[in-house]
Amino acid sequence: MTGFRFVQHTFTLLTVLIVLSFACVSDIAAEAEYATLSGRVITAEGEPVAGASIMLQMSTAETDSEGRFAFTKISPGQTRLEVLRNPMTKSSPSQPSNTEIRAIKFGKVTFYPHVLHDSSRSATFAIEPGTDIKDVEVIMERQLIVRGRVVFKNGESFANTSLKIKIDRLDLDGTDGYGFNRSFQTEAEGNFVYATYTPGIYILSVNHRGLSAASEPFIIEAAKPHETVRLTLSGNAPDLSVSPPEAPKKQRLYHPAYVSDAPGMWIINPANGHAYKWIECADREDAQIQAALEAAHLVTITNEAEQIWLEAVFRLGPYWIGLTDVEKEGEWQWETGEPLTYTNWKVDDENNQFLREPPAFPKFLGAEDEEQFPEENNEKDYVIMSDLAWDEVIGKWKTVDHPKMARMAILEKKGN
Repeated sequence: MTGFRFVQHTFTLLTVLIVLSFACVSDIAAEAEYATLSGRVITAEGEPVAGASIMLQMSTAETDSEGRFAFTKISPGQTRLEVLRNPMTKSSPSQPSNTEIRAIKFGKVTFYPHVLHDSSRSATFAIEPGTDIKDVEVIMERQLIVRGRVVFKNGESFANTSLKIKIDRLDLDGTDGYGFNRSFQTEAEGNFVYATYTPGIYILSVNHRGLSAASEPFIIEAAKPHETVRLTLSGNAPDLSVSPPEAPKKQRLYHPAYVSDAPGMWIINPANGHAYKWIECADREDAQIQAALEAAHLVTITNEAEQIWLEAVFRLGPYWIGLTDVEKEGEWQWETGEPLTYTNWKVDDENNQFLREPPAFPKFLGAEDEEQFPEENNEKDYVIMSDLAWDEVIGKWKTVDHPKMARMAILEKKGN
């Protein structure tokens, strides 16, 4: 009986040792599966960004005085690297995030992220098991900061209020301009901050519950901080009218719900198998550079079916397309060299008359033409696919003479 018990205890001990051995081997194997990633956060000028908070998967790391960061035990597979919205200061109306990601370099590969609604740009990529990724460079771009203050006519601060401010901008040479509205939240002293990457001549104005204010024109240039822009309302707090009910948001036309509003998403056209996406760009040249980095080109539209699909998927523009007559005035060519077999001009050059011909997609649904007035062509070298900003026309092609007339473009490449 004693011998039997000895054998039983010995067997139990061996079983435990085997189980522990398998557990150790599994842990070692799992450890070998993990990947690592390290690098630096720097400015466009090469200066280190200290104290930046980097997020990878669900982990965060803070850069040291030299801008360095490191992640270990990264699970293999799809992952996302981003710099948090405000890496150096707490977010407030008077201290916004003044940095964004310009590019992320992985060795010889440079990633240029694009976003629409979030100032925190990120890179999504796949990591193989056991990979050790070193010397990643996250290049930050510093914004130009415009500080403003809204006060009533009597000098009292317009405090802790959400309001829309209209921003009108011209190029520094006064040749090109645009305007748009931006929502701001003022702080206790009525202060707010607007951050931009674009130097120029600016005017700020506001209309809020019956009171209005406008600034004098002022210049914003790189590395030249501007004094606070003061907006003095036309009345005092008792003069504010009752806010009207908020109008329902208008839906953009001809856009399927499955297509994202954010740029950077490749979408396959089932008719030709090509991939398309829209991007944000500083000008036409920037759009071409971004296209080349992705082995793509500005969109080439070869038939009405393709035009209808582009209008239905990408809806409002304006977008750069790959048509130009830079080489010889009046001879329009696709940058890819494809023949110009189809056009969708807003201007009817043959009859010298300006037509409000519907774009391809509404025309397909039965809309009719309407004759209007002639438009002159003043040696315009580029083409954009227009939106509602031009006489309620979506998708028509419009000639322009300035490479900064649009801030978006549609890219095209052959599908995989």
